[in-house]
Amino acid sequence: MRGATEGLISTDEPGRLSKHPQPVYSLDATVPVDPRSQLPSVAQSYSNGHTAESSDSDDDGGLHMPQLNGGRLKPTISRAQSDISRRRRRTDGKASSDEEDAKYLMRHGWEAQLESAEQANMLSQNFFMYFEDKRHETAGNPPPEYDPKNIVGDWRMKDRLKTVSAVLAVCLNVGVDPPDVIKTNPSARLECWVDPIPPDSANQSSTNNSNAQIGKNLQSQYENLSLRTRYKVILDPTIEELKRYTTSLRRNAHAERILFHYNGHGVPKPTQSGEVWCFNRSYTQYIPIGLYDLMDWVGAPGLWVWDCSAAGGIIAGFAEAAKKHSHAQQESLQRDPHRAHQQTIVRWEDSIHLAACRENEVLPTNPDLPADIFTSCLTTPIMMAVRFFILQNPLPAATSGISLDQARNIPGKVSERRTPLGELNWIFTAITDTIAWNCLDKPLFKKLFRQDLMVAALFRNFLLAQRVLRIYHCRPVSHPMIPDTHDHPLWQSWDLAVEMILGQLPSLLDQQKANDAALELSQQQQQITNGTHPQPPPAPQPPQQELQYTHSTFFADQLSAFDVYLTHAPQHSPPAQLPIVLQVLLSQVHRLRALILLSKFLDLGPWAVNLALSIGIFPYVLKLLQSQAVELKPPMVFIWARILAVDQSCQVDLLKDSGWGYFAGILCAGVGGGMGIAMGNVAEHRAMCAFVIAMFCKDFPQGKAAVIESNADIIESCLQHLLDMENPLLRQFSCLCLSHLWRDFPRAKKLGMEKQAHSRIRDRSHDPVPEVRAAALDALSAFITTGEVEAGVMFKEETTASVVLNMGMDGSIMVRKELVVFYSTFIKKYERRFVVAAWEQLVQERDKGRVGKEVQEGGVDGEAEGDGLANGHGRQASYSRSEATASSEGAGTKHGKDFTKRTIYRAVWRQTLSLSADPHPEVSRNASIVVDYVINALLESPLGNYANDVLDEIVIQDAKKADGLSSSTTDTLSRQRSRESRPQTPPSPSASTISKQDGYFSGLVRTASVAAAMKNLVWGSRVPSSETPPSPSRSHRGSMHADRQPYKSRPLTPADAAIMAPDALDNIAGPPHQPPAKVPPSPHFTPRDMSKVPKIPLYSNFFNWSTSYFREPQMRPSESDEPGSLNYNERLWRRNRNDKIIASTQGLKEAAGSQRWDVPCGYFGIGAAPIKMVFHQFENHLVTSDDRDSIAVWDWEQSSQLCRFSNGNPLGSRVTELRFINEDDQAMLMTGSSDGVIKIFKNYDDAKRIELASSFRALSDLVVSDKQNAGLVFDWQQGQGRILVAGDDRVIRVWQAGHELCISDIPARSGSCITSLTSDQVEGNVFVAGFGNGSVRVYDQRQGPRDSMIMDWVDRRTDHKSWIVGVHLQRGGLRELISAESNGGVRLWDIRMRKSLSSLPSSAQYARNLRSLSVHEHAPVFATGGADHTIRVYNTTELKHLSSSEPYMSFLRVGGGGLGGRRNAPITSTAFHPHRMMLACGAVNDGHVNLFRCKGVPGGGVGGEVGVRDGDGGGRVVEEWKG
Repeated sequence: MRGATEGLISTDEPGRLSKHPQPVYSLDATVPVDPRSQLPSVAQSYSNGHTAESSDSDDDGGLHMPQLNGGRLKPTISRAQSDISRRRRRTDGKASSDEEDAKYLMRHGWEAQLESAEQANMLSQNFFMYFEDKRHETAGNPPPEYDPKNIVGDWRMKDRLKTVSAVLAVCLNVGVDPPDVIKTNPSARLECWVDPIPPDSANQSSTNNSNAQIGKNLQSQYENLSLRTRYKVILDPTIEELKRYTTSLRRNAHAERILFHYNGHGVPKPTQSGEVWCFNRSYTQYIPIGLYDLMDWVGAPGLWVWDCSAAGGIIAGFAEAAKKHSHAQQESLQRDPHRAHQQTIVRWEDSIHLAACRENEVLPTNPDLPADIFTSCLTTPIMMAVRFFILQNPLPAATSGISLDQARNIPGKVSERRTPLGELNWIFTAITDTIAWNCLDKPLFKKLFRQDLMVAALFRNFLLAQRVLRIYHCRPVSHPMIPDTHDHPLWQSWDLAVEMILGQLPSLLDQQKANDAALELSQQQQQITNGTHPQPPPAPQPPQQELQYTHSTFFADQLSAFDVYLTHAPQHSPPAQLPIVLQVLLSQVHRLRALILLSKFLDLGPWAVNLALSIGIFPYVLKLLQSQAVELKPPMVFIWARILAVDQSCQVDLLKDSGWGYFAGILCAGVGGGMGIAMGNVAEHRAMCAFVIAMFCKDFPQGKAAVIESNADIIESCLQHLLDMENPLLRQFSCLCLSHLWRDFPRAKKLGMEKQAHSRIRDRSHDPVPEVRAAALDALSAFITTGEVEAGVMFKEETTASVVLNMGMDGSIMVRKELVVFYSTFIKKYERRFVVAAWEQLVQERDKGRVGKEVQEGGVDGEAEGDGLANGHGRQASYSRSEATASSEGAGTKHGKDFTKRTIYRAVWRQTLSLSADPHPEVSRNASIVVDYVINALLESPLGNYANDVLDEIVIQDAKKADGLSSSTTDTLSRQRSRESRPQTPPSPSASTISKQDGYFSGLVRTASVAAAMKNLVWGSRVPSSETPPSPSRSHRGSMHADRQPYKSRPLTPADAAIMAPDALDNIAGPPHQPPAKVPPSPHFTPRDMSKVPKIPLYSNFFNWSTSYFREPQMRPSESDEPGSLNYNERLWRRNRNDKIIASTQGLKEAAGSQRWDVPCGYFGIGAAPIKMVFHQFENHLVTSDDRDSIAVWDWEQSSQLCRFSNGNPLGSRVTELRFINEDDQAMLMTGSSDGVIKIFKNYDDAKRIELASSFRALSDLVVSDKQNAGLVFDWQQGQGRILVAGDDRVIRVWQAGHELCISDIPARSGSCITSLTSDQVEGNVFVAGFGNGSVRVYDQRQGPRDSMIMDWVDRRTDHKSWIVGVHLQRGGLRELISAESNGGVRLWDIRMRKSLSSLPSSAQYARNLRSLSVHEHAPVFATGGADHTIRVYNTTELKHLSSSEPYMSFLRVGGGGLGGRRNAPITSTAFHPHRMMLACGAVNDGHVNLFRCKGVPGGGVGGEVGVRDGDGGGRVVEEWKG
């Protein structure tokens, strides 16, 4: 709770973080930054930027501007001044006197708690939240829609093709113009940048030379696109030549692609049907070639380039011809079906076409352009683009003095990116690739730009052709058709890059001339030297001097744009710059920055990884694994972890060239001499490397063999990383790496045993992080399942199982789930031994029923052996057994010997039975499958017939013992069994609601699950809601336990009555119970399919769940920490509202201690007697529970029920405690029930969204003490994250919520049950317990368990003499410690004093009259509820009686003789609101809640004045969040 003391914690609390540190990359550094200041949801910190006065003066009550705290924006919190600070200041502003100060001194010497500057700073800044981690939101399960195959799309090119051959048909017939073409004068002349008819030519030979040069240039231009393609140039071809060469190339190409380039500038335009022209042998006629024949020669797949006028008509004709071919092919297959197996079916739809213009367009004849402008765009894009830029931008000064011929001579090589020409080509490739990525559909982009290198190059250049030819009234055509991209914004970036190069071109040309001159001079000197020396040694060529020029800022600018995109938290919107980022990976200058930005992009989630893979990131990052650059390792590890998290198929790629060794070297750095990462904190990246190795080995034997053969030190490295207590993520994935390394791989298991790996992993069974404990169990499960049963290994595996038995009482759902998987693996491997253990356990249960009450009451029962191993807290195992029990077992087995007695097999079997009745449905479901499997194996074994007889006898014994069960019912139960049926699950041995001697198999009906039948016995039948039996007519309403010991032996003495529960002898008929409520579901829980035969071992999904860590954003804060987000604003609004409530109620507390508390302010019926009630500090929520398992959430302001649900505890038990946790933000409801179970519910106020966040058995051995039962009581410490649990046990158990572990068992030092717990909420060290025998004890957790009790008040002459109804330590005010007993006595204590400070006397005349005690957290008042239906309110300063009131009843119950008697309706529960001056109460009547408030103090209530007002009488402070 908050107020003056809420939120204060100790900074040295270990293991508080429940999420792992998250690596964040900074562009200012070359290594990741470890954001240790970023606390996860278990520890979320908010800064305090305002005082209470500033909050009160905020008129609109709105949002404050966030301030920086530790470098991060956090919601500001304004906290109210403490009670003491307000009391120290008088109304006139003067300091109070010493006498006034003494009057308000805090109890227990705790004044310094709030006066310490360090404590005050922690109080104002820190607030911790629990049970809000991912493991609680998912229960350790992947979401139902999770499917590893669907996370990422099919990004690999399974149908990748290569253009292996090319036919370059050039039909120029130089010197003769075609008849249908009229050329202008001057006209475009250049073909492949060669003039076919040079101006000085005067003969035919020069023309032939030009023709040959054109063919040579064309081949050279295509070779720049693809060197691996075989080219055949045919100049002025005839039909015979075309047919011969194309058929030959198709025969050699098989199913690969062939390029057919057609230059028809010297022949007529294509015909209407798409026929193209060539020549006869004498070149006197133009011969048409039908597309049908040409397609038959070239075949498919093919790449067709048509450079001629009206080229678009060819594509249309090709489509018609393709239809004819397909039709002819189908007819041929119909005539001869066997031909399909002998001949490859031609797929004409795989053909790709590029045409220079549409069918009604003519190529441009501008003399400044080449005649083959389309071919120039496709094969020499840089030269064409530069020429186009000069023609379109003649005025800029940078290019005004540059001729077109000079622009063709940009220095450098296309393949060298550090030269001007190479840089331009690199930029051009990035721009065209990006334009295509943004404009094309992704499947089409994948086909055209990623399937074939030749196709990709031509289509990139085709985008330039679209831009250039459009200016000259031509529109290039393609098939498949792509959209027009001439106006894409990136073309402007291209123009800028060209302009920058052209502006430096004169200087570059001068440098080039100087370099050429120097090279020529060097060669001349070399020749002179060679002439002097006949046989000189070979001299090396002088290095080419690098040109000095200003490089383009294109890639740096695009990276900056990509960074801007990432900073705006994109929501599944593809970034335009992604292809450019991939191109930048080729540059060493920008590579590191590009990898860091790419890491940030992949961190957005699987959709981003899928996008990057589909665009072609994989070859880049795979190649970079060969780089040894240290600065690249952090982002490379991060990127590969994200890739493998969505696609496991990359295992094969990592196996090639030993790419996995990149990560093994980082993981093993310092162990086997491996290479590490040059950064201060490498633990997170080592964890990623462990994950990569785990994914590499998962279900991949070749990978496991490669790791063991090449780097066996990885096992030792992972084992050493288990000792890194500062990095839970590293410990977790080190365990998972070992798990997948030796699963089903005996060689790795053998190496692990040599290094004692199983023993060192067992040490993680008490790791403070639940994920690490679960990972350790996963590794041990893999260890057990690997290999055959061997004598030497058996002992190690048995020892391993005995150690993990202690984890049976783990508080984490995820850990218990993994424990069941471990048990299923162990049971499967040693199945026959467990069949014997199950048989002997069955016989033991039968014999307990035979021996009778004498054996059941004698000594330590026969189950002590199991409890010693399975109690879950490392207690010394006890195998002592009573002689009577031992003899009964010997008689039962008829052999006088238990083969599994005192063995690990019996202990594991008993704990598996216990887990089948676990409070969490998923753990229970999984364990029931294991138990059913073993029982089935027992029934199918040679002992099956005997087992059937034993089951029959157990069923009959239980039927005879059942209350109210007639002999006919017994016969019916006996007949229900069928020898052909198979049971499906036994019960839990952890009995809390009944004695252990009743047996686990009693009540077994084998027509249902064995485990279900066991739960009916042990836990009291969790009957489905539709089958809940009606309420009994007589009900004990107030006791903490339903199964109380009936009094039979002797008359009740006053001494006996004093230590009984106050309602132990009540016999009052109340209203009927409410209809059954729904049990809240667990996240992603799927009920068991009872029609399926149980199979083991069970499959663990923990690794899949853990993998999701690398599929979630880790580099950016959560949405709740993002200023301006909805969650952030909601949280900020709650903080301001909460502090205003605290501040506005401070001034009301003084009046509360002197005014009457009998002013009704609300009344509503809840349908059942409220046994427990609790107010939310800030929301208008009141939670009530009845005497079974029903919990209702009420809006007390609107008197409406928000939600009602079932706690799910067994029949015969009830909810005994209710607490809110995380109240400053989105609160959760914590419940405790008398079966020893604690459950936490989130969204408790919404019937549609409520879920079970966690549940665990906080007390395993509830024993009856002093013949009375208190069930389970607990206290929650929000600041410390601890749960103090006690009740019918000899210890007070301390659970750490962040660790989900029991961290301490503190001896109660009393033989009586604990009835009430309260603790100091500031420092959290001191707590107080009240007992059933009237004693009150104080404990300090800073002391050792044996010395923890620092004070006890047990003097029955001056202290309490009867059952302690309640004990409470105020969180605010003067920190009063108040206790009350059932006989009416009330005491105020100071833990430093042996005697009470003041008291109200008890009276034996009114034994068990006081039924409830409630203390206001901050005001000096407390209230008691009596058996006479009266609420009495007192102040704490003088114990002055302020008022008495009786709650409203819809009918009167009078005692004894008439209307003059007192009402026979005892108060069952009272509760103060933590801040408002409001009191709620309920009684054993028709189920109503009454609300009272302090007279003269404005307070919220139903039907009254709603809302809390400021101390100065201001208006409403609290309004609901409107979203």
